Amino acid sequence: MWDARKLRTPAETDFGDIAVIVRLITWAGETIEGVGLLEAKRRDARKNTFSAAKLSQLKHIASKAPSAHLMLYDYENVSSCMDNWSIQFEDHYYRRRYGLVQPYTHCTCLPVGIAIQQGKFTTDLHKFGVPLSYQLVGRYFRGFDLELDPKTVAAAKGNALKHGGARTLLLVGVSTGTAEPELPEVNGNLYGSTDDT
Repeated sequence: MWDARKLRTPAETDFGDIAVIVRLITWAGETIEGVGLLEAKRRDARKNTFSAAKLSQLKHIASKAPSAHLMLYDYENVSSCMDNWSIQFEDHYYRRRYGLVQPYTHCTCLPVGIAIQQGKFTTDLHKFGVPLSYQLVGRYFRGFDLELDPKTVAAAKGNALKHGGARTLLLVGVSTGTAEPELPEVNGNLYGSTDDT
């Protein structure tokens, strides 16, 4: 189960553009609540750069949330990241009616620390990432790559009040057993429905 919320009064935050807050209930009854943090950047038109990515901003985010990821939007098909997740499958090419077709994405996610270490914000970073779909379903929704510190989770939910968390929240309830999934609770004074104008 899921829901999306947006910050009522957008402001610069410590945690990037998107916070994926996950409440995972395992088949054995344990509950994990954590947040996956994404700083989103779009590829510059007709260039191989993401000029909106700033080293100082990424270092600030990494100091508050070491597991944060840089999410790169690209207008071209990106397949250079596919071997980072597809090796777990027998055949990483999709079989189509007319032969083999290599999978691609338009949005990759890579650890902020790798982006900082590389020090350049170009399409070369794609090879260090995974598709956004896999980051969500194969990592965050299974409890991986989440910030678990209660203070960080509270801040991302808007409960710290100082920074208001990320601009957009994706609230996700996951259950791997028979228990009903539950959505994480967030500060309704700071975050409203994405339908609100």
